[in-house]
Amino acid sequence: MDFEDLRSFAWVVRYGGFSAAERATGETRGKLSKRVAKLERELGTRLLERSTRSIRITDVGLEIYQQCEIIAEGLAATRAIAARARDDVSGILRISCPPGLARHLGAEILTSFMARYPAVRVDMHLTSHRVDIIRENFDIALRVDLQEETDLSLTMRQLGKSIRILVASPAFLKDRSIPDIDMLTSFPTLTMGEHVEQDRWDLISDAGDRRRILHHPRLCSNDSMVVRAGAIAGLGVALLHEQSCQQDLEQGRLVRVLPGWHTTEGTIHMVFATRRGMTAAQRAFIDHYASRTSFLRQPASPSLPEGSAQGDRSPD
Repeated sequence: MDFEDLRSFAWVVRYGGFSAAERATGETRGKLSKRVAKLERELGTRLLERSTRSIRITDVGLEIYQQCEIIAEGLAATRAIAARARDDVSGILRISCPPGLARHLGAEILTSFMARYPAVRVDMHLTSHRVDIIRENFDIALRVDLQEETDLSLTMRQLGKSIRILVASPAFLKDRSIPDIDMLTSFPTLTMGEHVEQDRWDLISDAGDRRRILHHPRLCSNDSMVVRAGAIAGLGVALLHEQSCQQDLEQGRLVRVLPGWHTTEGTIHMVFATRRGMTAAQRAFIDHYASRTSFLRQPASPSLPEGSAQGDRSPD
């Protein structure tokens, strides 16, 4: 049964005829008549008794019209619920974020969001696992990636850029010299990861030279704070996000190793399902984070307006 046929029949009854329904809705009388006739054929019963001057609704037609009105009321209620969900910043948000990135961004951004929107509840899941936000039922995932998101079912909102740099404690470097990138593997290393027996660091120099460093880390952890603490304690050379150890560098707890070398830029961004059907709470969270991450390294090229390919990519 076609909903449009039911709606056309309801219009004819509500407005008292085909001509009146045409004037009220803008739908042509011929189309209304064809839809009502089609509905009668599908139901196998007469809904309207027609004459040259008037129409009369049958008993069965009256019952069906009453059901049409119930359906129309239900649809209106559904639209109202959807509109309220779009406009009312409330509900539960499930967010995924790597532990190191969560510490790097800081708790203040999240707490200020929750203070601003007291009707929102947040489930912040810290994991180094790259979650499937649709299959695992997350609303938003924060990530640091070297490559742009390629899943066309997702939208990306860029927050900034990040590179990782080689660092170690002054005590570790006191009696050691690392003059050349190719000598790095002869020193103990500390790395991010899980169950890493052999790791790979892909580094690039300021001059554009590239090196792939294969090494057996002395310490590996999926928590950047553990790796950072190990570096400060003098356990070895670590590869850390530049912003996460900036204060340690300024205060002398860590120093750059081979300062001309670093990783390529990674994009710090949020991914979420397409904007179609997004709740007000999701929109508010995304805009809040985007407006409070100016401290992040910005792209080398000028920023494009919001909604452009670089800043906010969506398949819609």
